[in-house]
Amino acid sequence: MTHPGAEEAREKLLVNLTPELRRDLRIRAAEHGLNMQDAVASAITRWLEGPALPEVATKGAKSWGVYLPAGTPSRFTQACEQRELTKVQGMAQAITLWLTDHPSPAERRVAQPVKRILVGNQKGGVGKTFVASGLAQAMAEMGLRVLLVDYDAQGHLTRRLQIPGLPEGADSLLKHMLGEADKHLARSLVALPHERFGGRLHVLPASRDAFLMDTRLALLQVGRDTALTRALAPLEDGYDVIVLDGPPNLGLAIDLAIGYVQRRPGELIDHSGILMPVWSDRSSFDAYELLNEQIETHCRMTGAIVDQLGFVVNAYDFRKGVVTRSFYDGWNELTTPGVLATLKDAIEGREASDYQVPLLEHAPESGQAEVMRSLAKELAA
Repeated sequence: MTHPGAEEAREKLLVNLTPELRRDLRIRAAEHGLNMQDAVASAITRWLEGPALPEVATKGAKSWGVYLPAGTPSRFTQACEQRELTKVQGMAQAITLWLTDHPSPAERRVAQPVKRILVGNQKGGVGKTFVASGLAQAMAEMGLRVLLVDYDAQGHLTRRLQIPGLPEGADSLLKHMLGEADKHLARSLVALPHERFGGRLHVLPASRDAFLMDTRLALLQVGRDTALTRALAPLEDGYDVIVLDGPPNLGLAIDLAIGYVQRRPGELIDHSGILMPVWSDRSSFDAYELLNEQIETHCRMTGAIVDQLGFVVNAYDFRKGVVTRSFYDGWNELTTPGVLATLKDAIEGREASDYQVPLLEHAPESGQAEVMRSLAKELAA
């Protein structure tokens, strides 16, 4: 979740919330055409005006933050004290009440642009490709039309899905970004053949010329900042979600990807943005600091608003020791953005990569597959 901007007088409320309530709130708010923070403000107002409510289960609640109209956090805190409730319980009651008052509508109330998700982290080896692929698979499995872009010059995603490369006669993404392409970008797409994806999951494979992307784009005198947006625009009407597997660096290519997922006019907060795979170690914290600095610099220099969707802690194993557990706690203490999912270190994911088979096809009943489905359900809102 990202700060709504300086144009509003808002204050941050820190409280613990269960992942289930967070997910249901996000989904329901989007269905009603509301930003999640506005839904929470409405929930607290309704709760403050109503009578005492039954206790709500809060086991497993994790640190969470939300920006509310100025004065609302203090009124909520005072009301919890008066009712002799913890803030965790008060918030759980307020959101549960709001969900009851706002059932899922037959149709979404507000149309949104194509959802654009950059899976990014400047540190290599944290699972960007695994998360990007698994998220795209789960979204396609649930019925969405998904475009998965291998935006990393190393092409790990392309190889892990057994895609030999660009179709014959197709132009690379870089050629389209430079305005040098002769064919429509749709000619470059490859559909995954697996039945569970129903022909809804398409991949834009990597091309070797991507290694030259920063150099070639640096020489582009006109339209460089919007090159990626222009290249992908002709495809957007054909998809519900576009997922980019970002490169492990902080160069020009990632800056253009940050620009591509920026919030568009009328777009809900956190509809699009950056999803960040991390490990429970010091180097991941250092890498995030660098990425966050680049995002903030981009926004400051361009006036864009870029939402950080949250972290996916990958390959976590609490048995690795107290240091690993302490860093994991550290990620969970970062409330904006927060931890959306934890992927345990499991053999199924490694096998899927080694066998070059999609995770949901290789191990559809595995714990990692279920985490991907849960993550997809929340981010699809």
